[in-house]
Amino acid sequence: MTGNEHHDVIVVGGGPAGVSCALECFDVQLDTVLVELRSVLGGQLPEISHSVRNVAAGRFDDGSVLQRALQESAAILDERAYLSHPVTRADLGDRWIETRGGRWSARALVVATGTRRQELDTAPDGAFGGAVTYQLEGEPRRFVGREVAVIGGGDSATLDALVLARTGSTVKLVYRSEHLTARHDIVRQIHDETRIEEFAGWELAAVKGTDRLEGIELVRPTTDERRPISVQGVIVKIARVPNTTPFEGQLDLDRSGAVIVDRDLRTNREGVFASGDVVSNAYPRVAAAFGQGVLAARSVLRYLEGRS
Repeated sequence: MTGNEHHDVIVVGGGPAGVSCALECFDVQLDTVLVELRSVLGGQLPEISHSVRNVAAGRFDDGSVLQRALQESAAILDERAYLSHPVTRADLGDRWIETRGGRWSARALVVATGTRRQELDTAPDGAFGGAVTYQLEGEPRRFVGREVAVIGGGDSATLDALVLARTGSTVKLVYRSEHLTARHDIVRQIHDETRIEEFAGWELAAVKGTDRLEGIELVRPTTDERRPISVQGVIVKIARVPNTTPFEGQLDLDRSGAVIVDRDLRTNREGVFASGDVVSNAYPRVAAAFGQGVLAARSVLRYLEGRS
């Protein structure tokens, strides 16, 4: 891209929601371009190490397999999909973005930038030969029968805790709030599982060890109380962070930084829509992202028809 360009629709983000939206817009013959930060399409799909069974088009062994299928479908976009194009500036009021030295404007803009994994400085991913990890799914057997700390109180953390406990591990479930935020049915299972000990109101302060992981230190922020715990593994599953940095101060966001939209996926900016995991109260499932991308395209079409 060079100079200034104008299109009907710019989709920012090349994950399932963004690609789905771009394909639908392209199919209804809107002048559409897709802009992606990474060098490949797929968004968070490569991070999924388990099978994907909730996409009606088929069963996929893992996220990478689904990513390849998505890339094949997106091939029809051809030169309209711009990879390795990070958005450096944006004005959502005038609906333009800058990337790679050029500026694009559009009649409508869709934010489908997804989320990114949040990592703790106190727990580097892969430390102590992999005893500290953010992804249990690929190697659950590694921790069988060991004492393990799971950091987080949402669905992902509690489900990991249950998997570990049911395969013989003793689990320390550590979360900063006073109550678990996971689904009620999962919370009931946590309370009924004798191998899980809860540490409500605590945070991870440090991981301890020399050649191998020997334990962790917890801190209670309200009192600064410290508590050492012996563990042989640490699984970190804390909330992901919405990718909204290029649009800071221009969109209404919720407390987590996700984009607030109405039922038609419209943001507070006229002609600007949002779709996928970046949306407030999103259902973080691949199938939901695909569907929401199409819904965003429908809203874009209705908006452009109204303006015409």
